[in-house]
Amino acid sequence: MMVDVTTEATMAEMERKINFLMKVVEERDHEIAALKDQMKACETSESSQTSVVKATDKGKNVVQENQPQQQSVSVASLSVQQLQDMIANSIRPQYGGPPQTSFMYSKSYTKRIDNLRMPFGYQPPKFH
Repeated sequence: MMVDVTTEATMAEMERKINFLMKVVEERDHEIAALKDQMKACETSESSQTSVVKATDKGKNVVQENQPQQQSVSVASLSVQQLQDMIANSIRPQYGGPPQTSFMYSKSYTKRIDNLRMPFGYQPPKFH
């Protein structure tokens, strides 16, 4: 009899957990669908910002781009790389850094230190 009670309690607990997990999965599906709709909306708005050719009174053609109306892009819709690029590009002008990142090694010390000779038998300290 005791075994029946514990198995029933275990089954009831498992059923509650399964129902909870099904609810979580359903919520995630709704979130994914909403994000897909948001991506499609962004793609269609980007494709609608095409160039328009207008003729001036001198007969020349002038290409003008449609100015996007105050678009707010949520941070969640940007990739990590895009966020890093945005942050780096906004910080560089403040500190006068180069517009492109350089992947070359640059020494943090002067040539005088680079040309400094160590005595014969010198062993650098070992830090553990």
